Amino acid sequence: MDFITSCIAANREIYQLLNSRGDLQDQCKMGFGGDISLKADLAAEAIFIKHLSKFGQIYSEESGFVGDGEDIVIIDPIDGSKNFASNIPYFGSSAALKRNGKIIGAVIANFAAGYIHIKDESRFERRFFLQDRAENIISKPLKGIGIFEKAYKSRALSDKLLQASFKYRTMGALALSLALSHEVDFVLFQGNVREFDIAAGWYMSEDLYQLRAPNLLLVSKDKGIFDKIHNFIMELSI
Repeated sequence: MDFITSCIAANREIYQLLNSRGDLQDQCKMGFGGDISLKADLAAEAIFIKHLSKFGQIYSEESGFVGDGEDIVIIDPIDGSKNFASNIPYFGSSAALKRNGKIIGAVIANFAAGYIHIKDESRFERRFFLQDRAENIISKPLKGIGIFEKAYKSRALSDKLLQASFKYRTMGALALSLALSHEVDFVLFQGNVREFDIAAGWYMSEDLYQLRAPNLLLVSKDKGIFDKIHNFIMELSI
């Protein structure tokens, strides 16, 4: 799929950029999504636009809608910008192609770990992308652990998980965490659900149990875990 190939090329260029300049952690202006953009965000966005604008109108966290076209390319140029700015090794990017209201291809890159998640209508795989290695990475389930992004948003839900002995981590990059949803017990997010944050990751986890609301996401491969956390959410009227 040409879209996937172009995403990989864009991510390779962004990776090289992130490792070649020392000023990319500097803050710039308020972005379209409401967060302060870093120089890294804007530079990565420009690279994505260069590689992906031929596929349709760009919808980006930094600049909103750019260009035109019948299809829409939804991007988060740097997923986990605060982690990048703080030198925490959990940040990347996400891109998804939407056609007729449906995602048909997506790529999520982890710049810190050097691998990329790819999904289209014929495959779902994770492989190295930053160097010449192209072999697939064998998935290793992360047993007994979930991911709760922005757990600080809901002390009540955090307490429910604690009482039920659910263990979790808060990683700080939602797309990357959704890309791991097949490997962890659950992925939970509390906060404003924005399309450019979740389009690629939601598509990658569409075969799992999913709950989506304006201020909450829940994904799990385990129906028992999904139902239990869902019940907590219902009890708390979140």
